Amino acid sequence: MIIAGLTMHSAVPRPLRKLRGRSCIWRSSMICRARSGTATAATCEKKVDSKWLMANSVKLGMFITGTDTAVGKTLVTAVLARSLKGLGLDVGVMKPVETGVVKGRSSDAVRLTHAAQVSDSPDLVCPYAFRLPVAPLDAARTERQTIKISTIMKAYRALQAQHDLLLVEGAGGVHVPITPMIDVLDLIEKLKAPVLVVGRAGLGGVNHAMLTLNVLRERKIPILALVLNQTVPAKTAVARRQERSTVELLRESAGVPVIGPLPYMAGVDARVERAVETMAANSEMKKLTKLVLASARGSH
Repeated sequence: MIIAGLTMHSAVPRPLRKLRGRSCIWRSSMICRARSGTATAATCEKKVDSKWLMANSVKLGMFITGTDTAVGKTLVTAVLARSLKGLGLDVGVMKPVETGVVKGRSSDAVRLTHAAQVSDSPDLVCPYAFRLPVAPLDAARTERQTIKISTIMKAYRALQAQHDLLLVEGAGGVHVPITPMIDVLDLIEKLKAPVLVVGRAGLGGVNHAMLTLNVLRERKIPILALVLNQTVPAKTAVARRQERSTVELLRESAGVPVIGPLPYMAGVDARVERAVETMAANSEMKKLTKLVLASARGSH
């Protein structure tokens, strides 16, 4: 099937196929291979028929991972939650494990909850929070705790049952260890969720993005898109050329829709609400919202 220059390889679970013909509600959880290197999803922008959705839906999850830490996963997840909510979807959010959490300061989990405008239990939204800003496995060991994947799965299912779509933000990249035996990639596989990859638009972004995309493909995990962020301002001609090169090369070789680059935003942690509203109006972010909406529609 070809949509907007894309060859779409459906990865729809068998029980969902019978629902495909229903109006414009949800088109498939897909792996997208870009022919031209640019992609926008063909979709209607009308609000979702929530009553039909509640009657017919199999609850969905979507995992947002990064090519590294501090690449903008939280902001992308927050903006998606707010934008999809504005289109009529009941969107939940989850941060299974968060490190670097300081009492009295806002955390990623809190930022996501505010952006999605939900009142779910903090213990479900973020089952594990640690003070030390290191990999989850080390942070848990430092506090003499054990991260149980079963606890994360229970929280995931509980939130999934309460919302039409659950956006799950990971910690760092795909090989970040959560337990001695399980990393973020293993968790994604257990959740059986399609993935949105967030990466850097600057120098080094090609290598990091391709490594992440390839390891996801090896596990046959559906990849929705690659989102590129300006993690630092491109102030010089050389920096702008490097960024343009990264984006162009990834559009040629990524094999999935490439969104961005999203503009650099200073002081996001201190002005999250303003950042969410500003980024939601960005044309590339609107493309991503349409793409996610089309993918989620197809899974119902």
